[in-house]
Amino acid sequence: MRTTILLIAFLGACTASGPEVLDGFHPREAGPGQVQILGPIVHIDAGADVTLCSYLPADQAFAETMDITAAWGEQSQIGSHHSVLYMVQREKPVDTHECTDDDMINSRYLAGAGGGDAGGSQDYIPDGVAYRVEAGQQLMVQTHWINTTSEPIDGQAAYVLSVQPPSEDVELAQLFTWTSTQIDVPANSTGHAHTVCTVQADMAFYRLGGHAHEHGTHVTMQWIPAGSPPDVFYDEAWQPYYTFDPPRLDFSRDEAMQVHAGDSLSIDCDYTNDTSDDIQFPREMCTGFGFFFPGTSQFDCTDGNWPTGQ
Repeated sequence: MRTTILLIAFLGACTASGPEVLDGFHPREAGPGQVQILGPIVHIDAGADVTLCSYLPADQAFAETMDITAAWGEQSQIGSHHSVLYMVQREKPVDTHECTDDDMINSRYLAGAGGGDAGGSQDYIPDGVAYRVEAGQQLMVQTHWINTTSEPIDGQAAYVLSVQPPSEDVELAQLFTWTSTQIDVPANSTGHAHTVCTVQADMAFYRLGGHAHEHGTHVTMQWIPAGSPPDVFYDEAWQPYYTFDPPRLDFSRDEAMQVHAGDSLSIDCDYTNDTSDDIQFPREMCTGFGFFFPGTSQFDCTDGNWPTGQ
């Protein structure tokens, strides 16, 4: 056990007895104007491909509302795929369980990190953009693990967030995804997945990217303005290491890609399955993601279905 530094008031840090740190995991420490958030140590069975949601205790909530202007995230390397830090709307018991749809509709994105051997990643947040975390709101860490070994493993995720008091000078941002779950690639064969989502809100995207796993061979995304021809804005010959670190398109706040209500975003993914087993979702994925402003709610458009009530 070691201590973790939690910034519970801006530039007024205190030392608290924090979560235990996994042996061999050495997450980055917080500096001035930063807060470190540690997820709990989680257990992953041999051969498991699992996404876990860990609800954190009240002493890891923010005592004051803050704007997150930069974020660093990392996972212990063995079996790691990705992790995401969320703020939740409805408080839940402190525990770790396999994520459900209810967990996802209850959450707002704060920071994300790739896994694998990348050793951590810096979120891109351009000047003048921030994620707002509300005082007292419970935090949740989502972690995805693929344990290809024959032994159980333990894992952990950690974040360092740069924060400032809320400001009217920043645009508040959130995450939008469009995903196909209709993936079925027969053994020793090729396959394809496609989805298109008609967006129902104006969005200015400052980061866009695609996501597939190691059997992906090509990922293409199109922006289809209402009444206009499609514009291919993402066209990547997929590499296995893109599973953890996909190519991304980054824009400044002033040069963000403007998508309007009524426009559509599509994604197409090709796969080669060189195994003796059929591969389906979520073992393989076909997801477009974009970080947009103005936004205070995360939108997930699955198989072309815009989220109900948003």
